[in-house]
Amino acid sequence: MSTSHPGPAALRVGAAVVEISPPPGTPMAGFAARTEPSTGVHDPLTVRALAVDDTCWITVDVCGLHEDTCTRIAGSLPLLPERVAITATHTHAGPCVMPGRLGGHDPRLLVEIVLACREATEAAVASQRPATLQYGESRGVDVARNRRHPERAVDPPVQVATFRDASGEVVAWIVLYPCHPVVLGPENRLISGDYPAFTRRVLEERFPGSVALFLPGTAGDINSGHPADASYTLSGSAGRTMEQARKIGEHVAASVLGTRLLPVSDSAKTSAARRTVSVAMDPRDAVSPAELSRQWEAEAVSADPGRGSLLNAWKQWAMDRRPEEEMSWEAPVSVFNWEGLTLVGLPGEPFLATAEAIASGVKGPVLVTGYTNGCPGYFPAADEYDFGGYEVEDAHRYYGMPAPFAPGSAEALIQTALELVGGLQ
Repeated sequence: MSTSHPGPAALRVGAAVVEISPPPGTPMAGFAARTEPSTGVHDPLTVRALAVDDTCWITVDVCGLHEDTCTRIAGSLPLLPERVAITATHTHAGPCVMPGRLGGHDPRLLVEIVLACREATEAAVASQRPATLQYGESRGVDVARNRRHPERAVDPPVQVATFRDASGEVVAWIVLYPCHPVVLGPENRLISGDYPAFTRRVLEERFPGSVALFLPGTAGDINSGHPADASYTLSGSAGRTMEQARKIGEHVAASVLGTRLLPVSDSAKTSAARRTVSVAMDPRDAVSPAELSRQWEAEAVSADPGRGSLLNAWKQWAMDRRPEEEMSWEAPVSVFNWEGLTLVGLPGEPFLATAEAIASGVKGPVLVTGYTNGCPGYFPAADEYDFGGYEVEDAHRYYGMPAPFAPGSAEALIQTALELVGGLQ
C-alpha cells in the first residue's frame, strides 16, 4: 500500500470490534438446502463500528439484518438515527438472525448482536481522535464473476479508504469489493465471515491496532464463479472450502495493500441523509401459492435431500401467504459524505449495475453497498427480468416476501440515492 503525504487532520475517527461466538447447534442462514445447524466457529462473528465525527457505519458478519432490527440498533445509539448505517457483510456462513427471513432467527443471539452494535459504537466514539482520510481503488482483482451471465466479463474495483492519526498509524480501513461472500458452500457448518474475514485479518495483522470494515458492495449478481442454483443441493460444492475462502480473502487483501492511496481533496464537512422510497412487489407465478405447494409436495417425494429441504422451505412460504398482504415495501437509502468521500447504503441485494449507475452520477469517489439498513431480497436491474433466474423468480420465497420486487425498483433506489447525494454536495 503506497500513500501520499497526508494533509492536516480534519476528521475525528474511532473504530472498534466486538466478537460473538455463537454456540454449536446455532441455525445457519444462507442456503435453504442446508437444514443442519452449525458444528462450531471457525472465526467469530464480529460487529465493527467506524465512527467519523457524528456519524457511524456498522458492519455485522451475518447474511442479512431485518430493517426492524436495524431501526432498533440505530435507536439505541448516542447518535441521530439518520447518521447511522448498518450493513450485513452477507456471509452465507453466518447464523440465522432475520425474523421471518433467511431461515428465521435465534432470539438470544439477535439480542446479543443488538447489544454488541451498541458496545462497538460506544467504544468507537470514545476512541475518536484526529485523522486524515485517503482513498484509492484497483482493478484486475479477477475474483468476481457475473453468476447470471458467465459470458460477460466483469472487473469491479477493490475500493479502499484509510484513516490515519497524527502519528501516521492506521486507525481504520474500509474495503469494498462487490463479490458474494459465498465461497463456502452449503456443506459448510462452521460459523465464518467467509473470504472477507481473511481479508480483514491480513490488513489488521499488517497494521496492528487498526480495524478493518468490509462492505459487500452491490453483489446481487456477482460471486466467485458458480451459478446461484448450485446452492439448491448439498453436493457438488467442489472447491468451496475454507482453504479457498482463505486464498481469495488473502488475494483481495494483497490487492488492497497494492492500491495507491491519495488524500480526498474536499473540505466539505461530514454530513448524512436518509430517505425511504416505496417499492412495489409484483407476483410472477402463473398459479396460486396453494397450487405451487401441491406441485412441490409431489416433487419432494423423489427429490434428493438438498432439493427436498428447499422444497419444504418453499412450501412453508406458500402456507404463510395471505390475501391481504401488503405488496409494497419502504426501502431506506442512506448517504454519508466524509470530507468528499461519498458512501451510499442501499437495502437488499442490488446488482452491480446499480453501483455503476450511481457512481456515474456522483462527483468524486463513491462507495456503494447493498445489504444496509434491511435486507428483503434482490433488486435486479430492469433489463434483467426477462432473463428470469433465481434472483428474479425464486429468491423472494427464502426471503419470506410475498413476491419479487417489481421492475423499476432498483432504478428508484438509484434515483433516490442521487437526489440525496446532490443535497449533500
